[in-house]
Amino acid sequence: MKNLNVYNGDVHDFLDDIIKSKKHTQNDPDFKQRLALLLPNVKLCYNSYNLAHNINNHVSLIAHGYVNQDKNDLLKLYNPKAVKLVKFKNDTTTILDNRASTICQYCTINSANTLDHIIPKAEFVEFAVNPKNLLPACSECNGHKLDRFKNNQNRLFLNLYTDLLPTHQFLFVDITTANGLIEVNFKLSNINNINTDLFRLIESHYEKLHLFRRFKSKSNTIISEMTNSIYASVNQISKQTFIDITLDKINRDKSLHGHNHYKLILEEALINNNFYLNQYFL
Repeated sequence: MKNLNVYNGDVHDFLDDIIKSKKHTQNDPDFKQRLALLLPNVKLCYNSYNLAHNINNHVSLIAHGYVNQDKNDLLKLYNPKAVKLVKFKNDTTTILDNRASTICQYCTINSANTLDHIIPKAEFVEFAVNPKNLLPACSECNGHKLDRFKNNQNRLFLNLYTDLLPTHQFLFVDITTANGLIEVNFKLSNINNINTDLFRLIESHYEKLHLFRRFKSKSNTIISEMTNSIYASVNQISKQTFIDITLDKINRDKSLHGHNHYKLILEEALINNNFYLNQYFL
């Protein structure tokens, strides 16, 4: 999981471009005229969003309360297949080794094939196409998140634009063995004294996106890949050399994928597990 770069252009211009891209239709020839009447107030709402974004206090936002035709018109602006939004998603995705990473940073498992509304568009239709309210995500995370945003004044999910992720480890994995099989269980721990409010938010994010279960479902593949690497090395290099090389790669990968990437956390736990390694290095 890594922070993403927030849109640095003019959000008002972004909105104007979205509206310009909409075509007149015979079924609704007055659509753009109605939007023109809404536009001044929507841009005022954008200013409020910018203020909340700058202090990372999105829970302070109050929905304007658009209803009926106005609400439907603003919702019609959002089309994830629109050229402007597709380009936005591609530009926003983190860059790794000069290549765009298509991985959803909410989970670091699936492809970011959708755009998530940080503030739900069902309630805040005025932000349906605000680029600072759109974050590339996978459909699975989007489905778990739904229209949830906060509980009272407590946010439920990380905002990867404004919540600065810790460089200290908070994701851990317990490894147990039985009858030659490896069992893994991911967990969170604040042993490195991360800010308590941020850690509470991390806990909520992981719980509500079911990340522990989803990480575990991928663990057998990770273990098999590590075992294959050991088989390829066992008659070539010593156990300690293998450990040193693998840990060096893991640490390099953390700088690319984040210090709490589930795959790297599991790999590190495996390489530090003598019972596991001693099955292959005699």
